[in-house]
Amino acid sequence: MKTNTALLGFLNLAICALLGACGGGGEASSPTSGATPSQTVTPSPGVTTPPVSTGVPLDATILLGQPTTNSIKLKIESNQSGGAVSISYGSQVGSYSKQTQAVNLTSGTAIEILLSDLQPDTRYYYRINYQTPSGSSVGPEYRFQTARPAGSSFTFTVQADSHLDENSDLEVYRRTLQNVLADSPDFHIDLGDTFMTEKYSQPLVATLQAAADFLTVDRRYQYEKQNFGLITHSVPLFLVNGNHDGELGWLLNGTAQNLAIWATQARKQHFLNPLPDAFYKGDSYKESFVGERAAWYAWTWGDALFIALDPYWNSQVQSNKDGWNLTLGDRQYRWLAETLANSSAKYKFVFLHNLVGGLDGQMRGGVEAAPYFEWGGKNLDGTNGFATKRPGWALPIHSLLVQNRVTAVFHGHDHLYAKQELDGIIYQTVPQPSAKNFSSGPTIAKDYHYDSGTIVSSSGHLRVKVTPTGVSSEYVRSWLPAQETSSRTNRQVDDKWAVGLPK
Repeated sequence: MKTNTALLGFLNLAICALLGACGGGGEASSPTSGATPSQTVTPSPGVTTPPVSTGVPLDATILLGQPTTNSIKLKIESNQSGGAVSISYGSQVGSYSKQTQAVNLTSGTAIEILLSDLQPDTRYYYRINYQTPSGSSVGPEYRFQTARPAGSSFTFTVQADSHLDENSDLEVYRRTLQNVLADSPDFHIDLGDTFMTEKYSQPLVATLQAAADFLTVDRRYQYEKQNFGLITHSVPLFLVNGNHDGELGWLLNGTAQNLAIWATQARKQHFLNPLPDAFYKGDSYKESFVGERAAWYAWTWGDALFIALDPYWNSQVQSNKDGWNLTLGDRQYRWLAETLANSSAKYKFVFLHNLVGGLDGQMRGGVEAAPYFEWGGKNLDGTNGFATKRPGWALPIHSLLVQNRVTAVFHGHDHLYAKQELDGIIYQTVPQPSAKNFSSGPTIAKDYHYDSGTIVSSSGHLRVKVTPTGVSSEYVRSWLPAQETSSRTNRQVDDKWAVGLPK
């Protein structure tokens, strides 16, 4: 009888720790709805929550975002109804010293949970606890990293143009995401042409049909969030808009009923791009119908400054007839100049879908396109057009980057790997993570006017390591098991480069 009582007491204690229902004076705490700040439960010294599972497991997409020195957000979205979730977390594998308050789960509605009071430069481990009237379950252990201080080494990853249209292979894309997860990066940056609602209403089809309503747009964002869910439980995600992601200034019509508004609303609802605060810089302007857009932003991590740009929202006319139509807009340009000038980071990285201008009216190209339009200041005929086209602006974007010793510009749009250099800046075209065609790089390079640099075909992603003494980048290829041979192996490195400290 004594043994049974002791066992019952242990299970009660375990369930209390699991659900956060017996903290403080021992009274049960009721789950609350909506986004809930982190609240902690301090267990007895040396005691960790045992893996008790008596109910159905949680089926949900988990998204990490907005990591800072001492906080991170989780967005959890599930089709299961009822029940409540809480997060157990700590800085040691399998040991969780803190736990959030339980939050009610509603089918189809994303909930946000803030983990605060974290330690800087720390790897945390966590799991999600799910409680329903029929029992409780414990999810697998995941991880995240708080911001690194100057002098640290870390890894981040980059992809661009997943597309998921008729020229994409979903399994190749998933292989790429699995490779990203295996890299254990501090965060992952996606350079756009991800949601495709400006071009296709459905994924993996060839039928050209822009989304006609918010529900269609929202379904695509949920679909892509599920794909990202392969990594985002342990890798915070930053999104950069592409030309096929719908947030296009030339689609705005002064009402809430247009694709640009729907796409912005869906992105904000399902993802966690950062808003300006003590850690992040960005756009604080509140746009009609969407508020703060979180579409261009910057942050410092270790010895590096990261800047994400958006050349679409402020472009009122398409650039297919005149490359000057594409623009950051006055506020974003001046913010970029200020952010660069005020940063003392050793390394500075710029991320955007394509250069602001490009060639052939299709925004194509790397260093060959850099001299033109807002990016380089020249008209397509080689004459100087910057002073006339951008009155009051100090310098073309490329000159601004050179002046502020930018290390590298990462851009997508052209569906190939191309490493180039201009005026001391690495121009890195990011490969497609999902391409069916594994040998199209040279043809694409020729069609899109890449006349220099290292050219390699897709599919894959970039793995970038930052250290106190330099930056190195590796192109990690993605091959399905049936595609592997003696000369092509999944996760092989097909190209790499390194740069040292700026002089």
